[in-house]
Amino acid sequence: MKINDELLHLLGMTDMQARTYLAALELGEGTMQALARKSGLNRTTIYTFIDELKERGYILETRRAKRRVYSAVHPERLVEMQRTRLGGLEHILPELLAINNQATNKPKVTFYEGLKGIEDVYADMLREKKEVVSYEDMDNLKTGLPERFFNSFPKERARRDILIRSISRDTPFAREFSTKNRGLLRETKFIPAGELRTDISIYGDKVALMDLRGSPPSCVLIENKNLADTLRTVWKQLWDRLGPVVG
Repeated sequence: MKINDELLHLLGMTDMQARTYLAALELGEGTMQALARKSGLNRTTIYTFIDELKERGYILETRRAKRRVYSAVHPERLVEMQRTRLGGLEHILPELLAINNQATNKPKVTFYEGLKGIEDVYADMLREKKEVVSYEDMDNLKTGLPERFFNSFPKERARRDILIRSISRDTPFAREFSTKNRGLLRETKFIPAGELRTDISIYGDKVALMDLRGSPPSCVLIENKNLADTLRTVWKQLWDRLGPVVG
């Protein structure tokens, strides 16, 4: 790696700025014309960024008679400058971390559209590997999801040892599906209700609100611990009041 490439990475200089600094360092002191000749750049180009190099302390400007001459700050001074900047950053680090902690407490909301987006959310459930509690309408899931995915996902979830406990709308198909619960690591309780148009899954610190009846299907995924914990508590209150577990 060339020296000017190293400066580019370590000091945040552009290639032309690095070439100009090295030219000034080699010259010791030189006019703009000398800098241009040594760096291989034209003077007009150097004029566009020389003030930035001066402001950052990399290039010094002095006058000799009526001429402006330029010199590079000593390489050891570059190290001192970076140490000073690092010290300043360490000084304000607690405040930066406080701001970051505040940001992480804000809900993160992601919108997924289409069946591919729906499948991405289910894939996220597999990655999280946390127990899932849900409100579901198995009839809508059956008609709304691609058949291959409807059949394969429960098996993959069970293979990864992820339990799902579901409050499900009581329908003949849901009852039939529940006969597979033991092999699919599912627990179900049924609720007599009209059609549930949104399926809700709560896992980890996330809440997935799925609309499989929409055109196109969509999901809003909210990541917020307080919200997930509250909805999980409400879900459990209803779960405890329903009939026996199936599965």
